[in-house]
Amino acid sequence: MATPADLYAAILADPDDLDLRRRYADAIEATDPERAELIRLDVAGADGSREMLFLHRRIHPRLAAPVAHLLVDWRIRNGLVESVTMTARTFIDRGEEVWANHPVRHLVLVEAAGLTAEVAQVACLNRLVALDLRGNPIGDDGLAALVDSPHLGRLRWLGLARCGIGPAGAEALAASRNLPGLRFVDFRRNPVEVTAQGHGQGIDGRPTEVELPPLGRELVARYGPLPWLDVQWGWRLYSTALWDEV
Repeated sequence: MATPADLYAAILADPDDLDLRRRYADAIEATDPERAELIRLDVAGADGSREMLFLHRRIHPRLAAPVAHLLVDWRIRNGLVESVTMTARTFIDRGEEVWANHPVRHLVLVEAAGLTAEVAQVACLNRLVALDLRGNPIGDDGLAALVDSPHLGRLRWLGLARCGIGPAGAEALAASRNLPGLRFVDFRRNPVEVTAQGHGQGIDGRPTEVELPPLGRELVARYGPLPWLDVQWGWRLYSTALWDEV
C-alpha cells in the first residue's frame, strides 16, 4: 500500500490527477482528519461552502508549511496549495524549495523589476500554467528577457497589466517560440494596445463586436495567428476566475 509520502510525491509529479488527492486524503485521515476533509470537499467542488470555509480558517496557517515563510500569500485548489505569491528574489533563490513541497501551478511575482532575466532561468517555471507580473514595471527589456526562457512551455496565462510594455515588448512576446501554450495575456494599462478590443455586450456577456488594434494586426501579419490576441480566449479567461480556466 502506498504511504502518504509516496502519494504526495505522486501528486507533485502529476498535479492534474485528482484521484491521487482523494487517495492521499484517505491516507492521512488518521493523522490529519481536518486536512483530509478539506481535500475531499475541495476536490468535490465544495469551494465556498460553510464547511469548506470553516476548515480553511482553522488550518490555513499550516497549509503552506514548511515554506510559508518564503511566501507573501498562497491559495489552495483541490485541497492543496496551487497558487503562491512570492518576491522575485525569493523565487530566484529558493523557488525550488516551494515546488518540492507543493504542486504550485500559479505564480504571482512582486518586486520583479530588473530581475526577469534571472527569473527566466529558474527551472520550476516549467510547472506553471499561469504567471502574474501585474504591476511590476519590467518594461520591454524585462519582458524580452522573460520570454527568452526555455521553461515556459506549459504557460497558458500571463499577467502583464501595468508593466510598462511598449511595441518592442509586445513584439518580443509575439516573436518568442518558447510559449506554445499561451492563450491569454492581460495587457491592460500598458502604453500600447495589442489584444482584441470588445465593444457592446450580448446577453451572455460576450462582446458583440471585436477588433484587433493596429499593433495586434501587425503582429499577426508578421508572426501568424497568436491565440493570446483572440478575443474568445480573452473574454473567457479575463471574465472568470483564473483557475477556473487554466
